[in-house]
Amino acid sequence: MSNENYNEEIDLMQIFAMIKNGFRKFLKLIVSVILFYKKKAILFLILLIVGLGIGYFIDQNQDTKDVYVQEVIIEPKYNSTEYIYDFIDGLEDNFEDSLFVKKLGLEIDLVENIKEISFVPIIRAEDVLSELHEEYQDKGSFIEVYDEKLLDEKKYRNFYKQHKLIVRFKSIDNNNKKVVKNILGYIKSNDYFKEVLDLELKQATIALAQNKESLRFINEYLTNLTKKPIQNDSKFVFAVESESPTIPSLLKQKEELIEIIKEEEKLLALDKEVFSVVDYGDIISNRKMLLGRTLLIIPLILFGAVSLFFFLKYLSRTINNFIREEE
Repeated sequence: MSNENYNEEIDLMQIFAMIKNGFRKFLKLIVSVILFYKKKAILFLILLIVGLGIGYFIDQNQDTKDVYVQEVIIEPKYNSTEYIYDFIDGLEDNFEDSLFVKKLGLEIDLVENIKEISFVPIIRAEDVLSELHEEYQDKGSFIEVYDEKLLDEKKYRNFYKQHKLIVRFKSIDNNNKKVVKNILGYIKSNDYFKEVLDLELKQATIALAQNKESLRFINEYLTNLTKKPIQNDSKFVFAVESESPTIPSLLKQKEELIEIIKEEEKLLALDKEVFSVVDYGDIISNRKMLLGRTLLIIPLILFGAVSLFFFLKYLSRTINNFIREEE
């Protein structure tokens, strides 16, 4: 038993010795690396400065410099949403036509200063749900059609009330605001929607007058009915011949007429154009963070490449020494 214990103690001592030697070698390696970088500190400092300089220059001349953006929120009317999308989507190609640019009332220099132009919906799930609820009376069909994951798809964009026109400019210019103004003005000048608009407004004006007259008629009848609840006034004639109107039914009609009149007055006051401008945003400057891709990547690449060079050089020398010792 004593021999076995002795052997176990020897094994443990050997294991501890191996761990100690391994730890010592690891510490020596760390110290060697530190001493190496300390010895080459000037070289790596120069690489760091050069890398930061190159990264900063690349960032400033790519997409990390100032971006001048104007965002305008509009609310299309009279089913003009798809027309506006098609018009904006084709602008980049149409800008290459100098005659089209003149029709917009713009100069070539202003158009060339546009970096990107886009038109996107302001996604609100309640807008989609409201439209689908009106379109699908059957609940099962309604659930099948609605998919929240596809809210930004083209199939839903007609349902959204508000949309955003985004124009990004390459550089600041006092005439940049003219671009958005002229584009919106050109859209409003569409002949087809002008005719639709005129017809809608005429019909709304006639309907509003008729509904106000109907409301006045109901109010007079209710007043008369209150004063003479038993007698029927022969001068009031209703379309329903089978039975006389009751006070609850008249009150219900009155409430419905008031809501209709409100909507018609709103249409005549606010919907006089193809779209309404909800927010006409100013051009703002957005500077992206410089601590981005290139500013950090270039110094790391230089640092790693030089370190790898010295490591391969050290490895090659170690292998050569080993071969010589074997010989």
